[in-house]
Amino acid sequence: MASIMPLRVHDTRRREKVPFTTMRPGRVSMYVCGVTVYDRCHLGHARCYLAFDLIHRWLEASGYDVDYVQNFTDVDDKIIARANETRDGDWLGLVDEMIEGYYEDMDALNILRADHYPRCTEHVDGMVTIIEDLIERGHAYAAEDGVYFDVSSAPEKYGQLTGQSFDAVRAGAGGRVGGTGGGKRDHRDFALWKAAKPNEPTWPSPWGDGRPGW
Repeated sequence: MASIMPLRVHDTRRREKVPFTTMRPGRVSMYVCGVTVYDRCHLGHARCYLAFDLIHRWLEASGYDVDYVQNFTDVDDKIIARANETRDGDWLGLVDEMIEGYYEDMDALNILRADHYPRCTEHVDGMVTIIEDLIERGHAYAAEDGVYFDVSSAPEKYGQLTGQSFDAVRAGAGGRVGGTGGGKRDHRDFALWKAAKPNEPTWPSPWGDGRPGW
């Protein structure tokens, strides 16, 4: 086995390079956000996963035991909309086809596969538990159309990793924020749980049937 090589990484919170250390000697738990499977991969996906493949390979070549997790977001507004447009609402069929397409594309680029590929829908119960905990801690609240994360509950911490101030959060939030309709208290708050709508997949929760939000 190769000896472990020293590595320095950029800490976005401290704004400086720091020595890379692991919680367990010689072992790395690596999570990379996966694709939302409503379409085939594009060049942006290729760039992202090639970059993390390089890190993955370097860690293993340096002697680390890597446990690599990459999820599939398999329920989302875009998935539901695409399934309604092209498959008479068969979102599961769309998801399965796009996941197989993802594997084909990554294999064609010779990208090493992760050790685990959990689907979001396999862990809805766990998400509900986390949302309950966030509400109990005062970091989320239930509204008529779902549950939202309350960004004002910790303004001194929100945005630390990206270097954004609390007031600047909205500028880079993309589609995750909008108006304050439906019971949302602040336009920066984002959905953790979305209330059920007709002809959409749903799961039970303490706030009524619905699905996770991102």
